[in-house]
Amino acid sequence: GLFFYPGNWPIFGPTHLPVVVEGVLLSVADYTGFLYVRTGTPEYVRLIEQGSLRTFGGHTTVIAAFFGAFVSMLMFCVWWYFGKLYCTAFYYVKGERGRISMKNDVTAFG
Repeated sequence: GLFFYPGNWPIFGPTHLPVVVEGVLLSVADYTGFLYVRTGTPEYVRLIEQGSLRTFGGHTTVIAAFFGAFVSMLMFCVWWYFGKLYCTAFYYVKGERGRISMKNDVTAFG
């Protein structure tokens, strides 16, 4: 928690620089239209309600919940595949006739 704001400073810091536009002193954030609103404030809720999710009939919470669940399941599958691909243990076994074959450790799969 202590390092969250300093960690984001390289991203948001340059938006505090002053710039003169048509004789008016503004910050870069104001000039580019960037609006940094904290998520717990009523302003944020009003911005979300005015956003494109209103096209789904006003069911903002339901749409956001299903989208979050879908992304979570998708990322679970992606990282499972990476783990299966890069972290599968294997070993070589010498068979009865002297052949050497590779065996995968399948204990992680079931």
